[in-house]
Amino acid sequence: MDVHVAEARRTTATVLKQWSLPEVPAEDARLVVSELVSNAIIHGSGDVRLRHDDRELRIRVTDDSTAPARRRRAGAAGLGGRGLHLVACLSLRWGVADGGRTTYAVIPTLTEAPPCRRTTQSSTEPTC
Repeated sequence: MDVHVAEARRTTATVLKQWSLPEVPAEDARLVVSELVSNAIIHGSGDVRLRHDDRELRIRVTDDSTAPARRRRAGAAGLGGRGLHLVACLSLRWGVADGGRTTYAVIPTLTEAPPCRRTTQSSTEPTC
C-alpha cells in the first residue's frame, strides 16, 4: 500500500509543479491525495483525477467500494480515523459522489484559505 500512496503523491507533485501551483496549496494537495488514496486502496484501488482553475484545485479519488467515505473519531492510541479529518481541515469542502465510489476535495489555490490555514476561524468551522 505504501508504494501506491507514494507513487500517487509523487505524480501529484509533478503535475502540480507543471501547473505552477503555489507551494502551500500544492503541499496541502499532496497530503490530501495521500489520505484519499490510502483510504481507496483499502477498497482495492485508487484512481486519482486532478483539475484546477485560477481559484481551486479539485481532487477526486475513486475506488471499488460503494460504501461512502465518512469521518470517524480516532482513539488516542488508534492508528486510523484521522485521514478524513485532515482532508476536511485542508479543504474548502469535501464529500462523496458516484454512489459512494468517489471521494473529492477542493483545495483553494489563491484566494481563500481552508480553515486550518486561516488566522481566525468562525465557530462553525472544525478546529484542526
